[in-house]
Amino acid sequence: MHRESSPLRRVLQILLLQTAIALLLCGGLLLFAGRVESWSALLGSLIYLVPNLYFAVKTLSRRRGLTGPKVLAAMYIGQIWKMALAILGFSLVFVLVQPLSPFSLFGAFILQQLIGWIAYARMMPTTGS
Repeated sequence: MHRESSPLRRVLQILLLQTAIALLLCGGLLLFAGRVESWSALLGSLIYLVPNLYFAVKTLSRRRGLTGPKVLAAMYIGQIWKMALAILGFSLVFVLVQPLSPFSLFGAFILQQLIGWIAYARMMPTTGS
């Protein structure tokens, strides 16, 4: 019998897929563009993945027994921390990493956003036929 997976498990599967894509992207950039571009893309991917992993674990693992308003509050707080971690990640990269390829950094970050949107949209249940 097939058990429906939990929301946390589904989100972690998407993050794992995004991690695999990030590693493939960085490997391709290392081979065809250079070390700086590959390193920058890895950092851009991590700036996306780490805050999203934090958000998923923090908000989706403790939902049992909480009322609607408390779940919503936890989601808002988790989202604020997720944005703060992303801002911190970008700040640290721009201050500490030289040389840096901004195109690869932001390109990888945006690619991860797009992959996430597509994967989450496909994960959502459909209504009607």
